[in-house]
Amino acid sequence: MKQKATKWALALLLWMPGAQAQSIWNTDHLQSVKQSIDKPFYAHSYQALKAEATRLLDAEPLSVMMKEKTPASGDKHDYMSQARYYWPDPAKPHGLPYINRDGISNPELNKLDRNRLGATANRVTTLALAWYFSGEERYAQKATELLRVWFLNKETRMNPNLEYAQVTPGHNNDKGRSYGLIDTYSFVEMLDAVALLEPSKAFTAKDSKQLKAWFAQLTHWMLSSPQGKEEAECKNNHSIAYDVQIAAFSLYGGKQQQAIDIINALPARRIAKQIDTDGKQPHELTRTLAFHYSQYNLTHILDLLTMARNLNMDTEALAAHDGHSFYKAMDFLAQYMGKDSGTWPYRQISGWEEAQQNFCRDLYRTATWLNPTRKDYLRLYNDCRTLDLSDRFNLLYVQATEVDHAYAFAAGQLQLAMQCADKARKEQKNAARRHVVPRTIAKDGSLAMIPPHDWCSGFFPGSLWQMYAYTHSDFWRQSAISWTWPIEEAKWHKGTHDLGFMMYDSFGKAYELTGEQSYKDVVIQSARTLITRYSPKVKSIRSWDHNRDKWKYPVIIDNMMNLEMLFRATQLTGDSVYWKVAVDHANTTMKNHFRPDHSSYHVVDYDPETGDVRLKCTHQGHSDDSFWSRGQAWGLYGYAMCYRFTRNPAYLKQSENIADFFLSLPHMPADGVPYWDMKMDNINNLTPDNVNPDVPRDASAAALIASGLYELCTYVAPEKGRRYRATADKIVASLNSHYQAQPGTHYGFLLLHSTGHHPGGSEIDVPLNYADYYYLEALARKRALDAE
Repeated sequence: MKQKATKWALALLLWMPGAQAQSIWNTDHLQSVKQSIDKPFYAHSYQALKAEATRLLDAEPLSVMMKEKTPASGDKHDYMSQARYYWPDPAKPHGLPYINRDGISNPELNKLDRNRLGATANRVTTLALAWYFSGEERYAQKATELLRVWFLNKETRMNPNLEYAQVTPGHNNDKGRSYGLIDTYSFVEMLDAVALLEPSKAFTAKDSKQLKAWFAQLTHWMLSSPQGKEEAECKNNHSIAYDVQIAAFSLYGGKQQQAIDIINALPARRIAKQIDTDGKQPHELTRTLAFHYSQYNLTHILDLLTMARNLNMDTEALAAHDGHSFYKAMDFLAQYMGKDSGTWPYRQISGWEEAQQNFCRDLYRTATWLNPTRKDYLRLYNDCRTLDLSDRFNLLYVQATEVDHAYAFAAGQLQLAMQCADKARKEQKNAARRHVVPRTIAKDGSLAMIPPHDWCSGFFPGSLWQMYAYTHSDFWRQSAISWTWPIEEAKWHKGTHDLGFMMYDSFGKAYELTGEQSYKDVVIQSARTLITRYSPKVKSIRSWDHNRDKWKYPVIIDNMMNLEMLFRATQLTGDSVYWKVAVDHANTTMKNHFRPDHSSYHVVDYDPETGDVRLKCTHQGHSDDSFWSRGQAWGLYGYAMCYRFTRNPAYLKQSENIADFFLSLPHMPADGVPYWDMKMDNINNLTPDNVNPDVPRDASAAALIASGLYELCTYVAPEKGRRYRATADKIVASLNSHYQAQPGTHYGFLLLHSTGHHPGGSEIDVPLNYADYYYLEALARKRALDAE
């Protein structure tokens, strides 16, 4: 009972508000993540973590007794590793003494203890985190077993010294080098994980006491041994890695002042001596992996500064000394982010991408946990990082936003969507008609697939490209490629005005993200095809060819969205013809499609011989004089886009007028998601909070409006811009909270409750691929604005 009481007293101390339980992790953050563990961004990482921890339940505990060699001491309990970059000298008998081949690892080190030490630290960390987030004691039991075998059990324990770390055969009587002290760096994070284990039943007060004693002995050895003293005087990353370990081990053992002393010495002792005033780290730049080691050293500094932050020390004062600065060193590396290794003026013989991704983590940690004013670091991180949603880093450091959660949700759904669509397109009925892209869910509950010539064919591949833009992951790039090229033939299709939807939202997105010529070629050909539908008499692009007995030259408000491809075609080719067609069309539409209150007709029909207006009506709205919601959204978005390219203030004013009219409708639902049409008898007398649940909403219109407002808010006066942005935020929050499909359902579509063609009885209260596309676009635009 006494032992149990002691254990819980210790646990209470560790978990008291303000108690220092972690060195480089943040207790408050971990608690926040735990409370949000079921939210998509964290759930992906958590499920991966838990799956790995479950696999480890059957893992054999590792120990120093497993190595194939015995150290010169004759005691296998002594840890032993081999210098990574030293190889047998081919010119010498037995290869002794070994010679240096910097940057090239010798696989002989696998026969000794280093990999097992790293694996044990990683396994304990994984299991402890799994216990912390799940509360399942089996993970704590396994973590405790691994700790006891490596550190505590008499038969298997490692002696608390590094006398034979990084032995170089043939040198120094086969004793270890000072550089070997870096081998235990993985214990820094592991001890943060061990601190999480304290309240578990498995990790006893005795375990805690013994482990603290073990690390106290190791720390004493590191401080007093010749190797430790030599490591402390190193002029490169090894000395700072040494400091991090001393500080972390001291904090774990309760010697806070010892850690503070180490941290306080950082500016003068390390930063001033290892970072030049221009940000270069000269001792790291001589290496064959110069970028890697420069970044590696900054991670060590960042770990120390993070400890300082957790101790409420002045991190800004600690980050610089006499013109030498941690931030200057970060800035020096930052200028090479996202660039080819050939731009790096020093050697990096391998691992360029990995080093860049590691530096991305440093950028994020610095901007989020150390200096939030460095938003440039956060932007660079967002631009250059490759996001792996299963990565443990997400749990430990990332402050996920609602946008991140929405994207993570989308990632899971879109993977399901690809599986369902791939299966569906192989079915005979779809294969025979070359239906290759998912559009919606049919009335019979099946997945509705469409051919390349359908106006919605570009939205699904476009959604995949948007996931690539968010993650920079090759998985999403390859997925997007595989769903984009099957619709290429539509670039020749002269029978539609919707080539902008079809080809620019797919191939155009691909080109913008990759710069590959093949995508550009498709976009340009699509623009050539589209302008064949332009009439110089009407000064507009014809929309439909059907219903010729009713319309002679119909133009619909939707057609505004196809102009983006034409504007870009001029930018890509230098040929002004596309631009002129786009401007003519925008001007004609602005003149004839809008009523005095700035609401829009759906269809305007022209006399193709004279260009005169024949009639104004609707096709998908409730009535000719009603406010079809998606039509208003097309106009709002379309004119904001036209202003982006032309800077014509008339287009900006038109977009503002549409927004002001539509958003101020007195019966607009409070969540910002409109009814499919906003002028009908059964809603006209309603209020925002008194909605008619029997009238279908249109999430696709809401996503369009939000995306358009995010662009529009950047062009208008600040006060108005804030209003537009707040409205867009409200809409996105509503879509996130109340319109998302349940994960793993609805064939992988993202949003429910859209309306396609209500008067035609088609696609009512269903998911639609264009709703998903503009939802993702709205998320991207919100994310960009939030990062400013």
